[in-house]
Amino acid sequence: MTARVEVEPFDPAHAAEGDLRGYYEVMLARQETDRPDEPRLSYEDVLGRLKNPFVGFGPVVYWVARLRGEVVGLAIVYFLEEESSHIGLTEVIVHPRARRKGVGTAILRAVIPELRARGRRLVETWQITKGSDGERWAESLKFLVVHTVLMQALVIPETDSALWRDDLPAGYRLRRWAGTAPDDLVASFAAARNAMHDAPVGDLAYQEPEWTAERIRAREAELRQNNIELRAVVAVHEDTGEVAGLTELELHPHRPFWGFQRDTAVLPAHRGHGLGRCIKAHLIRWLLEDRPDLDRIYTTTGAGNAHMIRVNHRLGYTTVRTMIAVNRDLFELEAELAGR
Repeated sequence: MTARVEVEPFDPAHAAEGDLRGYYEVMLARQETDRPDEPRLSYEDVLGRLKNPFVGFGPVVYWVARLRGEVVGLAIVYFLEEESSHIGLTEVIVHPRARRKGVGTAILRAVIPELRARGRRLVETWQITKGSDGERWAESLKFLVVHTVLMQALVIPETDSALWRDDLPAGYRLRRWAGTAPDDLVASFAAARNAMHDAPVGDLAYQEPEWTAERIRAREAELRQNNIELRAVVAVHEDTGEVAGLTELELHPHRPFWGFQRDTAVLPAHRGHGLGRCIKAHLIRWLLEDRPDLDRIYTTTGAGNAHMIRVNHRLGYTTVRTMIAVNRDLFELEAELAGR
């Protein structure tokens, strides 16, 4: 007789030690199977992410699945807001030894009522390793592949620092800050961030925010609340005083030796001068002045963004994994599951 999968909401703040350990074991096993390029997760790494969820993606809710009382799977759902408030950003993770036993499907069935209750119309998932069990499972549920992304890593001790020359083109100057954009630049910085709107993102349903100074300040405050340090470097056009290019990186408290590269954008009128490489190189050098023990920086780059892939390779990044993003209409998915 097949054991019944039991799925229930999971509150990390009030979870028993055994459940937290079970959650960790699922995350670790997934990493070892689907993300072997990463350094081994520690228990403290996983607890740290639970205490400090990703910023900018709205409220997050968790579920766990058990077989015979053992945690064998989980779901992490971010309820995106503003322009993307129709999306439930959903990650389902199943321990490799419990795969192909209906665990992932049982988790989805449990998650759907909450998605519907919060007005979601689409289920989207971003970080499925290409060629993995996760890709095959998503395909079996008729999810559509909407974007392909390269995970790239800069391993600091293994990289020649000469690659991080920050030769600045004539007509520009660099500005940088930690935490809060200067008042005299915040509006121009917000406008420059909107240059991300033309980055290739395939057919993702997620929409980049329309950035304003107020939204920049709200994001900065949310990062501070989560103890995440934000670093930014911008290239300012001398003639206009406006931000022409920008790059950002986050330092998370549970991963003190890693950096997470975020947006890099150059306004169309200023492309072709090497600004993207320059500001990213300057950011690396600045980080290492303050954090000489930094081990690596991770970034994701759309597979169709050939220019940024080249820039990253010139800085010493290597491509360590290919991931896919998938999505499916919520009501179609619900009907699919009801027929199984």
